[in-house]
Amino acid sequence: MKALFEKITIGEQNSLLVKQFRVPQFDAPWHYHPEYELTYILRSVGKRFVGDHIGSFEAGDLVLLGPNLPHFWRNDDDQPTTQPAEAIVVQFSTAFEDIVLKPLPEAASIYALLKRAQFGVHFSSTSATHIQQRMEQLVVLTGMERLLAFLALLNTLAVQPDTKLLASDGYQLSVNEAETERMKRVLDYMLNQFRAEIRIEQIASVAGMAPAAFCRYFRKRTNKSFVDYLNELRISHARKLLIQADMSVGQVGFECGFNNISHFHRQFKVLTGTTPLKFQEAARSR
Repeated sequence: MKALFEKITIGEQNSLLVKQFRVPQFDAPWHYHPEYELTYILRSVGKRFVGDHIGSFEAGDLVLLGPNLPHFWRNDDDQPTTQPAEAIVVQFSTAFEDIVLKPLPEAASIYALLKRAQFGVHFSSTSATHIQQRMEQLVVLTGMERLLAFLALLNTLAVQPDTKLLASDGYQLSVNEAETERMKRVLDYMLNQFRAEIRIEQIASVAGMAPAAFCRYFRKRTNKSFVDYLNELRISHARKLLIQADMSVGQVGFECGFNNISHFHRQFKVLTGTTPLKFQEAARSR
């Protein structure tokens, strides 16, 4: 699969590209592009990969990505095919930042937001809810009305509290096509097999590398060990099951690939700051 570098054509008559997707499932591969991207999920659930970040997404998820930051959204296997995945995506080039925003002192907060976007910025559900209607308006607006509406939207997002960076500050951005293809194979394998035991020898073979070389390669690319990254993927799925599925904590642990429930509890607390049971009780009470 070679869809790694995404060529985006905005056109000479426009400063940004606005698209609304409505598809059976999000199926874009692990990819990157030199444009900024603002993605709002209207409908769907699954896993979000941004640089070395793994997280769950659902309706109302809002993320701003910087240039050449590898990413993809993937639906969970249990996502009903009768419920389409839907999102609004706004893409704009770095020229928009350099020519339009940088010279304007009034745009300092927006410029700062775009600098943070090199690691991916996730906005709170409250912020996302407030701008949903404005995102939908961008789809139907054209010309200067669309541009002004988007500038106002960025200005609103630039002052939102409760944002968080997705990729770690140690993540190494890479636009090398061969390396991106290798990493995509690794991520696809992990997504398909994380519920089962994955030995280093197996995943190294997927990458076409010796185990020791793969461990060094993976840590260099993600700033995390393979085991830590795999545990994050499993815990991300566990959080979803604890909220949505009628399963006990023990059943969730086994379903997510943890053969030892004590280990599941330890990893869950390390990554979330609470126990699986307390997380489930708090989520269900809300």
